Amino acid sequence: MSRFKMECDPINSHRHRLGKELVCIEYPGVVRNPDRMMETLGGAAELSTAICAEKRRLELRFRPESIYSKPAFGDRSNKTGLVLRIRTRRKRSQPNEVEIRSLEIAGRVGLVFKFESMCDFQLLPAFRNKTTTAVECMYEQLVPKGASTNALADDGSDNVPYFLPPITFSRFDTAQMSIFKTKEILADMLGATEKERARRTKHGIYVPFNLTDPLPTEANALALETIKNRNVKEEVIEMVTKKFEERPIWTKTALKGNLQLSEEDIRYLLPSMAFYFVNGPWRGTWVRFGYDPRKLFESRYYQLLDFRIRAIGAMHDKVKVKRTQKPIRPCMRFSNPASNSRDPSKLSVNRTAGNQSDYVFSMDTLPQVRIIFYQYCDVRVPRIQQMLEKIPTPTMGGAACDEKTGWLPPRFDEQCRDILTDIVLTNFKEKRKGGGDPTASTSASEFETGDETEATTFDEDEDTDFEVGAEKFVKPALK
Repeated sequence: MSRFKMECDPINSHRHRLGKELVCIEYPGVVRNPDRMMETLGGAAELSTAICAEKRRLELRFRPESIYSKPAFGDRSNKTGLVLRIRTRRKRSQPNEVEIRSLEIAGRVGLVFKFESMCDFQLLPAFRNKTTTAVECMYEQLVPKGASTNALADDGSDNVPYFLPPITFSRFDTAQMSIFKTKEILADMLGATEKERARRTKHGIYVPFNLTDPLPTEANALALETIKNRNVKEEVIEMVTKKFEERPIWTKTALKGNLQLSEEDIRYLLPSMAFYFVNGPWRGTWVRFGYDPRKLFESRYYQLLDFRIRAIGAMHDKVKVKRTQKPIRPCMRFSNPASNSRDPSKLSVNRTAGNQSDYVFSMDTLPQVRIIFYQYCDVRVPRIQQMLEKIPTPTMGGAACDEKTGWLPPRFDEQCRDILTDIVLTNFKEKRKGGGDPTASTSASEFETGDETEATTFDEDEDTDFEVGAEKFVKPALK
């Protein structure tokens, strides 16, 4: 070990260059030729681009002359450091004694590039010769230099093998713990405070619609147990039970708006009182246990109508794409188990008035989203209600329940959409003539861009596996 002897030298203090900003690159190798090192980093132009771009990673190619070389990426980080220029003197008689003659601060470092990630797999264009069995590099034949002016010249390109490596071999350049490991092994590797969050489920019964299979008549036992564990108040249970007695089929949005319930209560109460249709005429609705809409003609009022704002009269541009009532939840892999417990002292009934236009359509409605779902009983338009009344009953020779249209005749929903479109267009023009903004009730920050199909997903898509009778059913995406 060499011993350093350093003394303060106020004479050279004026040479310190603290105002000069430098960038530190921790090069993963021994640098003997600085020019060669700069070539592996892409030159001064590429290095300057990586430093100036905030989200740009620094690329290092160990074989810069080869276009097939996979780069190693350096990540940037903000650090604080100094670059020192030190001049020393050694004595021949005492080589371990090092005397510092001068020390200057050459600059300060605020940005550091580190190559801590793994490099991608490298595939060389080397092939074994069939005659000599020697491995030969075919890079010169694969990558031509210049353009050939003689079209009839035999350059031997027919004998060159195919070499088409992918752009990347590995999707990640950092080690992943969860790859090739089961949940049990991963749980043992994690600490006591990093246990994986328990799987969320409401134990609901989600049923695909058909005309033959029997419908469930009682709730899952685990759903009833969940209500007790969640400390749902008795008054809330009585309110929801009474509503299902008055009306056997509800959407979650309509039930929440009618009773002014919180999301925490309604999400666990519904699986204990009704089952969910994932498709068919009553898709996206909760049906009371014991009620079979396929056998009762009055259930036509509870079928679902999806209404979409059309691109007429600038309505399509004035209405936002989808509803953004609650913020997007971050995707967290681990959570604190204590956060899953519920505070019994917290009131479960939300007394804040909801927006009736989310589930009821009236003659003066201006929808706040481009795609919205209504039950026919909530479409308070006299013409549509008269059309529902005039549908012939099965005893009068009317059609039976159909898997696609239910109790309604073909193209009935298209006629209703045309009627609703005319009403919305009229309301839009009247609001515009009155000098008001047709979308005044919607804040400007809620106007989003994107595909309309994003809003067609129902709000019952948090569980992944559901129980259908005695079998497992994977819920499809409803769009």
